[in-house]
Amino acid sequence: MSTATKLPSGDRSSFNLLDETESVEAVLEQVLAAPAEENPFHLLDLDDVVRKHLNWLRELPRVKPFYAVKCNDDESIVKTLALLGTGFDCASKGEISQVLGLGVGAERIIYAHPIKAKESLVFARNNGVGKVTFDNECELKKVAKYYPEAELVLRIRHDSDKVLISLGKKFGCDARLDGPELIRKAQELGLNVIGVSFHVGCGSLDADCFYNAIKSAKFLFEFADTVGYRFSLLDIGGGFPGDVDKPIGEFATAINRALDEFFPNLDGIQVIAEPGRYYVGSAVRLLATINGKKIIRDPADSSRILQVMYYINDGVFGTLFDWVSLRAINDLSRAIPIITKQKREKVQFKTTVWGPTCDSTDIVCEDVDFPEHDIGEYLLFENIGAYGITFATNFNGFPKPTIQIYVKKQTWNALAALDGIKWQDKTFNFLQSKLQNKPE
Repeated sequence: MSTATKLPSGDRSSFNLLDETESVEAVLEQVLAAPAEENPFHLLDLDDVVRKHLNWLRELPRVKPFYAVKCNDDESIVKTLALLGTGFDCASKGEISQVLGLGVGAERIIYAHPIKAKESLVFARNNGVGKVTFDNECELKKVAKYYPEAELVLRIRHDSDKVLISLGKKFGCDARLDGPELIRKAQELGLNVIGVSFHVGCGSLDADCFYNAIKSAKFLFEFADTVGYRFSLLDIGGGFPGDVDKPIGEFATAINRALDEFFPNLDGIQVIAEPGRYYVGSAVRLLATINGKKIIRDPADSSRILQVMYYINDGVFGTLFDWVSLRAINDLSRAIPIITKQKREKVQFKTTVWGPTCDSTDIVCEDVDFPEHDIGEYLLFENIGAYGITFATNFNGFPKPTIQIYVKKQTWNALAALDGIKWQDKTFNFLQSKLQNKPE
């Protein structure tokens, strides 16, 4: 396959260092030219994750990213982001343990699940994870009993109208109707509320939603001042796009405009976000093998092909689960396999791609124009890094994809050199100089 040097790896992943003359794109060309493997696999580009982080610091210099571990918990990704100096949004004991196990300090974690088991609260308390979200009175009473010294963050509801997955029905309170009462209740219980958080929903397509949510948060900052609290944290959540062709410039503009207008003086106030899809969406490609093929012909003219069906070794019960959400909002372009340059001149037919399981809902894409492929060839999918491997199951006994991890030697050596440097010091200029060999 590639001439990249392989390093010790886990059972389901391999770690590969690339020379400066090599590239992930060249590796991909070699893979597509070789006989397809029995099981699907992910090709993970860690340099893409690094580029995303530098771009975040450039676009949103006032907003500290706390990576949403649930989006993709691959250890190489989490370790890379830890070395780059991000914080981490964790939603469970397991995620907190994973991050702490990499040597990340508890101050770099926000326990961003509004509903927590009492055992989880005790675990957070015992491990010094101070920042904890809530959105209702019952949760406040639980915190008062099991973690009274927690630094509480009130989560408000402010969903985007254009979003892959809405979260407002499940989490968040109404900023104006419920927010003030919850702040008063926290005060009665002797609890320390330090700020406000929100989440516009996963995969938001509406940048202005961030502007309006920050405006709502400002209302609660001002109310808190009237009852004796001085809030010090604004958490603007996630929902940032991460696909190859979806930059965050429009979102950054809306957020920076809102911060300029509602929080012009950030003295004593830390602004954080919980990006997940942004960091990893474009970093992973899926290569799935065509195990079966069915040709549907015109009954009146057998030479005329009406449709071609392919049966591949990954699907919506595997790492293409996110495709179900895409169909729900009629955003089907991402669900179509990439047409590689070797196939661009081929005749196209109406095509349906099925996953490997016996379930008839295991459908990847339907009635799309696509060039003809053969059994034993790969289908290539981009933008698989977000909620791909974390949603995957072994339904019907089909294995989850293995992961082939690639990173440039220069990048990996630079990341290793960052170990031990304070996370607060890893600014854009500092990281750019270390990662791109540019003077500070």
